[in-house]
Amino acid sequence: MQYYRPFFLFTKGESSMKKQLTALALASAMALTAAAGVYADDGSTQGTNTFVDGGTDLNFWTFQALHVGFWTSMADTWNKKNPDRPINLTVTTGDSATIHDKLFTACQAGSGMPDMADIEIGHYGSFLANDFLVPIDDAVEPYKDDIVYSRVAMYGDGTHVYGADFHLGATVTYYNMDIMKEAGIDPASIDTWDDYHEAGKTVLEKTGKPMCAVEVSDLFLPQAMLLEKNCQYVDKDGNPALVSQDHADVISFIREMLKDGTCIVAPGGGFHTEEWYSAMNAGDVASITMPLWYMGRFTDYMTDLSQKVGIYPIPVWKSGDTHEVLQGGTGTSVLKGCKDEQLCKDFLAFAKLSKEGCTYEWEILGFDPIRTELWDDPAITQNKDNKFLKFFTTNPFDILKANGTDITAPDISGAYSATYSVLVSTTYSNAFETALDEDPMELLQNEQDTIVY
Repeated sequence: MQYYRPFFLFTKGESSMKKQLTALALASAMALTAAAGVYADDGSTQGTNTFVDGGTDLNFWTFQALHVGFWTSMADTWNKKNPDRPINLTVTTGDSATIHDKLFTACQAGSGMPDMADIEIGHYGSFLANDFLVPIDDAVEPYKDDIVYSRVAMYGDGTHVYGADFHLGATVTYYNMDIMKEAGIDPASIDTWDDYHEAGKTVLEKTGKPMCAVEVSDLFLPQAMLLEKNCQYVDKDGNPALVSQDHADVISFIREMLKDGTCIVAPGGGFHTEEWYSAMNAGDVASITMPLWYMGRFTDYMTDLSQKVGIYPIPVWKSGDTHEVLQGGTGTSVLKGCKDEQLCKDFLAFAKLSKEGCTYEWEILGFDPIRTELWDDPAITQNKDNKFLKFFTTNPFDILKANGTDITAPDISGAYSATYSVLVSTTYSNAFETALDEDPMELLQNEQDTIVY
């Protein structure tokens, strides 16, 4: 059975933002890669590390231009530490749809694919289910005690692991502290989703602002709520599992907030649109629940909120429940047919899981580290020059340390990719915008029936 879906990144209402974000990303990537980065004739970005005589030539594909500098830098660091196993790395990137489609097609054909690639979490299940990836268990093993292992295990099939992420992706709630102070609400007092809803009513009454927004072109808010219930979008066999009482309850809860005005549909449909950034930056919404990697969206696209946003744990359904879920991500993997499997695996694990790699990912990219020793390193957590620590009123490492390492990750196996495609194209648009009165269980059954896998 083939698990495949059309790959896309930008959805309705996002065409102008696509051009802006692409231009900004490419410009930033060029700055990071410096002399190593050049533009290819097809508009993609290419970068190389400093090539050395006798190095193994490896090709790497990524859909994120900002990752080019990371990979070329880590290849240089690898070569300094492993002069007997040098790498000459060429990194190529383009827009997400093109890169993922080309990668899947090449893997199907068994030729033309790179040695390694970044694969976005929504697409990962297709590559895993079609047996295109090389297990990396042995390369990960030396780092296993130093990382949050669930962030690696999620890119696995229960027997082997095949990828590693750039970040932990711990989900938090970002609050506009000016709005919260005007409403007389301390976010630290919010424990449950019922608390959050009640606080939202006060915020709306006192300030006229909604507490939050929900996407109709992505899934972050409902997925976070479902993960807290230990509810996944696929079952243990990898089949679609949209139809559950837990899922219906989450939809009903969000609909209740939409009905009383404490929640709105995100302007532009999602949290990565020009319209949303503009609204949040202007202080039109009091809070947003997203992973810690979203910090970079604030520093890049909502700069008027500097020193106005506090980061707090996400609410839970029942007091005492865990506040610890992971969302989003990119699984870096080795492709079958690569030039040197062991070299690729060892380099991948070093880049993603070593202290050097995780430090770069935090300091340059703003990704919450998967390596736990950095959470207690004052040079990292108290660096007054770090742009992410300077931007927010609270320290994200406080949440990481409080939550610990037993964190719930999404199950992206089996039909997850096909299921994700339906969720972000029709399910949540219908649930929160076009079919608000449809019974949640009936809606979910109708949506599940459309999944082709």
